[in-house]
Amino acid sequence: MKRNLERYQRQILIKEIKEIGQQKLFNAKVLVCGAGGLGSPVLTYLVAAGIGNIGLCDFDIVSPSNLNRQFLYTPLDLGKQKAYIAKAKLEEFNYDVKVTAHSDRLTEDNVTEIFKEYDVIIDAVDNFESRYLINMVAYKNSIPLVCGAVCEFEGILTTIVPKENTSCFRCVYPLNPSVQLTSKMFGILGAIAGVIGSIQALEAIKLILNLHCLKNKILIFNGLENTYRVKHITKREDCTICMHHC
Repeated sequence: MKRNLERYQRQILIKEIKEIGQQKLFNAKVLVCGAGGLGSPVLTYLVAAGIGNIGLCDFDIVSPSNLNRQFLYTPLDLGKQKAYIAKAKLEEFNYDVKVTAHSDRLTEDNVTEIFKEYDVIIDAVDNFESRYLINMVAYKNSIPLVCGAVCEFEGILTTIVPKENTSCFRCVYPLNPSVQLTSKMFGILGAIAGVIGSIQALEAIKLILNLHCLKNKILIFNGLENTYRVKHITKREDCTICMHHC
């Protein structure tokens, strides 16, 4: 595919990218699990950067309560499948990018088959059950994973690189919550999702370009105080996922 490099001129000027880095972005395949509050900024910035092949997984439909933060959708999209609405809008935004929509819920039966096509996975989902599944399959298949989560005025983010034997999501949250927590159970400010989603996109881009990432670290953002903290994560010796990775 012939691409208009003028579109990417400002990022090609960055010494860590240049034309050779831009070509790496064109050749990359990134899967975003979740096309909601986090997925909207993640997908938008990946498409803007010229990531050549982007997959998105989301089985949900657009509802009114999505619209405070999920800016890929408008009131005209209510009741429609998010995956296909997002695909159409993202491909219209940048013709250089191919977007593949997966509208099924991720399960143990389909997740390995979906993940095998991609170089980087981004966890932008809203529940622990899906996060644990994504973490397990990404680690098992040695696919780098960028995890993000938001709640009210706070957000967290970490990057997992199985080939470097980093700590994983289970190391941070080893125990299943006693109740099934989802985004419908707590408040979310759209701008907080925008902050964390944008950094998730940045982490994916840096992974592709082999730049410094949040490996074995977790970034904690407090939107009320406008503070960022980065804490080191230690692999748990009893972790059922990364300590048994070969």
